Amino acid sequence: MALEFNKTSYLKIYTGEDVLFEDIPLYKAILREARSLGLAGGTVIKGIEGYASKVRGVGRAVSTFISGNANFPVIVELVDKKENLEKILPFLEKNATHALVVMGEADYLVTDFMRKAEGYKDINNGSPQPSYLRKQQEQQQ
Repeated sequence: MALEFNKTSYLKIYTGEDVLFEDIPLYKAILREARSLGLAGGTVIKGIEGYASKVRGVGRAVSTFISGNANFPVIVELVDKKENLEKILPFLEKNATHALVVMGEADYLVTDFMRKAEGYKDINNGSPQPSYLRKQQEQQQ
């Protein structure tokens, strides 16, 4: 069987764990907003070190004995169709202070699990099917 690849889009938001939106970390607010918009998926990755052209958090870093400063870099990755990802851009434009937002396209491998998961819905909250499943069903019809 030949390997099958489909196209998708992604957003990467580079920020820090100490950057806040209202009273919660920005990365949590981004995931909450993405979930409420029904985006296909999101992941937060915590870095161990990083830098940017402008220094963030100087003088307010919380130092711990074991891990040093507690303002590590964070990357939020969101994946879905471009038109779906564009729904979160107004939120990011207004609230992503101290952040860099990057959008791109990628190819993803269609796995056997994805092929067998036709009709799958998130049983926990009834959220929409992931975009790769919606696209697959549209192509079959």
